[in-house]
Amino acid sequence: MLLTTPTTAILLAVVHAGLSRAQIPLYKSFVGKQFMDNFYFFTDRDPANGVVNYVSQSAAQSQNLVSWTDSTFTMKADSTQNSVMGKGRDSVRLVSNNDFGDGVYIFDINHSPVGCGTWPAAWTTTTTNWPYGGEIDVLEGANANSNSSINTLRSLGLLTTGSVLAANASTPANTTYSGLNAISLHTAPSCPLKPRDANAMTGTEGSNECSGLAGGNVGCGVTVPGKSFGGLFNDNGGGIYAVYRNIQNASAIESWFWPRDVTPPADVSVGSFFWFVRLFWAPLAASFKFQDYSCGGQFHRHVIVLNIDFCGDYAEATYASSGCPGICEAFVKYNPGAFTEAFFEFRSVRVYGASWAAPSMSRPAVSGLALTALLMALLF
Repeated sequence: MLLTTPTTAILLAVVHAGLSRAQIPLYKSFVGKQFMDNFYFFTDRDPANGVVNYVSQSAAQSQNLVSWTDSTFTMKADSTQNSVMGKGRDSVRLVSNNDFGDGVYIFDINHSPVGCGTWPAAWTTTTTNWPYGGEIDVLEGANANSNSSINTLRSLGLLTTGSVLAANASTPANTTYSGLNAISLHTAPSCPLKPRDANAMTGTEGSNECSGLAGGNVGCGVTVPGKSFGGLFNDNGGGIYAVYRNIQNASAIESWFWPRDVTPPADVSVGSFFWFVRLFWAPLAASFKFQDYSCGGQFHRHVIVLNIDFCGDYAEATYASSGCPGICEAFVKYNPGAFTEAFFEFRSVRVYGASWAAPSMSRPAVSGLALTALLMALLF
């Protein structure tokens, strides 16, 4: 039963004051043109062996591969010409100028790239001595499609009646063609995870081997159900991914996903975070806790990377099983019209904390926790 008494009001004020020192400050926010001002264009050869040519800022702008409004930022791959010469299809890979530590990371995305051969990702990573500094893949998948991208294949004469895509194009609820997002970690060797309760997160646990040097660099991942990626994600207007990196205190990383048709907690939109705010959010999509606290020390400060790759180590390995036609490299190079949906549209990327550390339970800053428990007892 909710009590509306002066005592309740006083308790609320005291709790707020007691927790004010535990608030996570906004460190960086990227919206619209701020992506251009705060990220640089990576132009080296793709480390993941993709059939891709990451272009410079001037080339991206002249080819209309980047654009923005006051509230959105779009980055895309070329969909107009064959890639006969060079490294592969022209595309964009952005890397943040700043690096970041512990805190809350919010990725608000309207559209993720789809199409056979595509390998889009939004992730954070160390810049030196990978994988020893760690990597967090927030959104990643390969060869995802949509009804419209499948129809494009059909119009180009590239979709055979026996393809799994030919059948699934008429069933929008089928995630076989749409794909599911995989939230994954890549770490130094010998960093096993603690056993995870399947009921404690909505995602499906994959490998527990996080080492980037073992098992073909699959990493330890969790597959997010529902409209988490690809065509279904885009048809639903995208969604919001949140990552809570709490390496210093708990050697843990947690992630949540809110599809666009689900209202996220108010603080996800407003951004007034407290270190324990996750307790009041929706169920976790993914949870990672290391058995050995020293493994947390393997996570260095990270840059944010946003990129659209093609084929490479991941997409090429799953290309045929995804129902895609022919050979990945040839398809990507000679079918530009198949990549009209190979673009990201971001509402924003925000980072709270950056090098902030959650207060330990013994610090006075969290003395309000006891009051919170008392308040909850009064309110409910």
